[in-house]
Amino acid sequence: MNEDIYEVRDRIIENRAFLSRKDIRKVKICRGAGYIGDWAFAKCSNLKEVVFEDDFHPGLFGKHVFTGCEKLSTIAFANTDESTNRLLAVCTNKMYYDHLLRADDVGKKSWYEKWDISLISQLKTDDAEARMSAALCGEEDISYDGIGSVDGELPGETDDYVRKEEFRKCSLCYLRLTYDIYLTDMTRETICDHLINNSLGNRSGASFYSLFEDSNNSLEYMRIYLDTIKPDREMITDMIGNVPSHNVVARSYLIKEAEKKSDVLSDLLL
Repeated sequence: MNEDIYEVRDRIIENRAFLSRKDIRKVKICRGAGYIGDWAFAKCSNLKEVVFEDDFHPGLFGKHVFTGCEKLSTIAFANTDESTNRLLAVCTNKMYYDHLLRADDVGKKSWYEKWDISLISQLKTDDAEARMSAALCGEEDISYDGIGSVDGELPGETDDYVRKEEFRKCSLCYLRLTYDIYLTDMTRETICDHLINNSLGNRSGASFYSLFEDSNNSLEYMRIYLDTIKPDREMITDMIGNVPSHNVVARSYLIKEAEKKSDVLSDLLL
């Protein structure tokens, strides 16, 4: 067995069975798994991928199975595609909608519709107001480890909450536009409006700055940003000046895009 893959052969995985295991990065759930208990893999902060040998079946997951797995990007079944695998994984961290993991219709059109409804409802939420309301009602505690806890803590300190929430929402928008199966025109428009309203120079600029939070997707998401914002050469030049110095790939990509704009302008002047 590959030492990087942790194989689980149990038919029933007990509650909190692998809670807070930092050594687990990739899990393979072997055939015959019937139920995964509450918090079974919660706070496995280095877990990136979960692969099931079986097809998805209803009733498989308990509550908060992958809560606190901030790096988790794929939950794959034998009968699901990459789109479902990626969107399913973010239900456990960036989406905050655990019920989507426990739904009976995972991978079907109806499940995508529920995923989109959950996203749109979050895009319409005022982050600062929601945080203040929750704090005043005593519904949450501040987590200082950046992960969250099984006792109800939410990730991040109060001062950093709004920024993280803005980045999180934009990341979900980019992911949905990348995997756009069953995406309606109306939902696409709402997602694109959110990115435009938070582009560089607007509000916090979260749709631009969030591009550099995930180095694996920054260039792919950059293309979506440009297609959505449709910047002119001056705007692209401004973007280049705001790219983090270490992100050479993104900077080079934008320089080439600016050169294309120059070529078009030259052609128009001839």
